Amino acid sequence: MLRRCLRARPGALPGALLVALLPALPVLAQQEPARTDRRVPLEPAAWPFTAIGRVNVVTGPAHHGHCTGTLVAPRLVLTAAHCLFDDRIGGYVKPHQVHFVAGQARDRFGGHAVAQDLRIAPGLALERATRPGPRPITQEMIRHDWAVITLREALDGVKPVPWRLLPGADLPGSRQGAVVAVAGYAFDRPYLPVIHRGCSARIDVPAPGQLTDLCDSGSGESGAPVLLLEPDGTAALVGIHTAVGGGERVGNAVRAHLGFGVAAAAFAPVLDEMARR
Repeated sequence: MLRRCLRARPGALPGALLVALLPALPVLAQQEPARTDRRVPLEPAAWPFTAIGRVNVVTGPAHHGHCTGTLVAPRLVLTAAHCLFDDRIGGYVKPHQVHFVAGQARDRFGGHAVAQDLRIAPGLALERATRPGPRPITQEMIRHDWAVITLREALDGVKPVPWRLLPGADLPGSRQGAVVAVAGYAFDRPYLPVIHRGCSARIDVPAPGQLTDLCDSGSGESGAPVLLLEPDGTAALVGIHTAVGGGERVGNAVRAHLGFGVAAAAFAPVLDEMARR
């Protein structure tokens, strides 16, 4: 099954997490057996991890949740679109309900700002009336599951992460010496990022504009960057992680070893346009 971002509700049982279920993908049908979680805690003191942060979404006094986002320009944050959708009202939240905190490590952070505008990818219809069934999203919709948050203030003290298009790449095999990593704010460490460094990803699989990764992740990491870390110290975002396949249930959350998401080619034209403004 595919599962999306963490959505917490304080009125529920202590620590309970409400996670929406998504339909099974036909690809990677042979799931790997459960194994040791390869994510480790990360102190975001160095770039590019200083640009990764929590996307906090407050939909009411008793309703809130978070996903993960990446600063890709001084005022632009890239995340998963479904993180900004409030299923209770059947629509997207307002910008003032979204708050980005870069490089959060417990009670420390590198910068923060409230959203001024939300740009949702075209082609993503999460409203109940337009869904193909009772599930929130289908495989064909995954490449549209991205959004750009424009912040009210520029986070000038935080260096953004550039995006890179690598059509059809099998990573890291096609980039000698490079390392693939996914880092985000998961359900089990919501105020300190975790990272799986040294995993793999395939671009444009199972379809153009999508990606598949073999990176460990958990609820709350929707929108997390799929990073390509080069031997010379440079880094680039080649896509974002938005959902998982299979996985181990931990309470109402999920920890998994198969990931799916959006390749950079799907959102790069919009980011290019917005960054030039």
